[in-house]
Amino acid sequence: MLVEFKVNNFRSIKDTATFSMLTSSKDEENYFEVRNYNLLKSSIIYGANASGKSNLLKAMAFMGRLVLNRYKIMQSTDLLPHDPYRLSVETENESSTFEIVFFIDEIKYRYGFETDSEVVYSEWLYADEKGKEAKLFFRDVEESDYVNPNKFKEGYDFFNKKEEKIKIAKNQLFIWKCDQSDGEISKAILGWFNQFNMIDGMEHDGYINFTMKKMEDEAFRKKIIELVKTADIGIDDIQIEEEDMPIEAIAKLPLPDDVKAKIINEKGWKSVSLNTIHQKFDKDGQIIGNVVFELNEDESKGTRKFFAMSAPILDTLKNGKILIIDELDASLHPILTQHLIKLFHNKKINKEKAQLIFATHDTNLLKPELFRRDQVWLTEKDQYGATTIYSLAQFKNVRKQEDFERQYIQGKYGAIPYLSPFEF
Repeated sequence: MLVEFKVNNFRSIKDTATFSMLTSSKDEENYFEVRNYNLLKSSIIYGANASGKSNLLKAMAFMGRLVLNRYKIMQSTDLLPHDPYRLSVETENESSTFEIVFFIDEIKYRYGFETDSEVVYSEWLYADEKGKEAKLFFRDVEESDYVNPNKFKEGYDFFNKKEEKIKIAKNQLFIWKCDQSDGEISKAILGWFNQFNMIDGMEHDGYINFTMKKMEDEAFRKKIIELVKTADIGIDDIQIEEEDMPIEAIAKLPLPDDVKAKIINEKGWKSVSLNTIHQKFDKDGQIIGNVVFELNEDESKGTRKFFAMSAPILDTLKNGKILIIDELDASLHPILTQHLIKLFHNKKINKEKAQLIFATHDTNLLKPELFRRDQVWLTEKDQYGATTIYSLAQFKNVRKQEDFERQYIQGKYGAIPYLSPFEF
């Protein structure tokens, strides 16, 4: 479960931005308890175009990909990905810092690092088992390093006590090295980051493959169909159809001749399509059969998106993961978007303490019956193009039953575009 995330000098975020899933108001519902902490089940982020709400989510996803080494930093000469705030001479050549606080079972961890494209300047890991934080390791290019010999034994073999330095390449994260040596804690931390996923609501093609893969599990397929049916979009069933790709079609693929020849010799490729089943009626409104639609050709963009998102959402709820979605509402009716959000708020459905964090422009969702004040976050750019982020709960004069949508549109909370007059 996510507790808090901090970032600075990343894209439009110049100074330290802090995002929290801790409750900070006395509003009811939409949270679960872990030890003596109350953590929110979801958070929604609003802001004008280019205000930085997507960059906050991208910062979370970036940290996750780097921790999991999705960028394949293997050699000492490999460059680390680095995307600083470029609108200031103070930051354009400086390092970026990321820190995240999270729970694995009952243990609260705090992990972070500071990097640029060539060097990990510092990295740290703390663990809190019973209310007191213990330092597991700390490294810094300008200070003495430290590895806890009792609580982080998996990292102690890499620690040079005489020099007080961890033996590691300057562009490597220490958590990678410990995981590669089968470290129990580091493996658990990387496992947690593997449960921390982001999808782009504008580009559902990126996760349709995940949904199709999950459809191979019959029990999960039934759950997907059950969820799709609740959306009232007329789909009665969904089927995967596989066909052998014709040799002529393989020959036209933009691949080298030897690769195409190998494909043909190995009994070719199969083309996979998704079909939706709709009921067919006679003139008296009686069901007389079914009609098969091809998902990508015959269904609306909103239907395709709802289907594509169904598996990531159900998988998140089933396994207690964290799902980050940019532009959740794109192509979806506001009622359908509410429907998905309520799955996370429902105690009977969200039994594994899953969390949803998403950005949107849909002010129809900005209602006190759907969100607490501390679930609503806003992003705004200052005159220098730098992003600031704040919660609705930080306003002292916002009542918990206030008309959030009307007040937001009227500019009471900021985070809206300010338009200048235009004339020919």
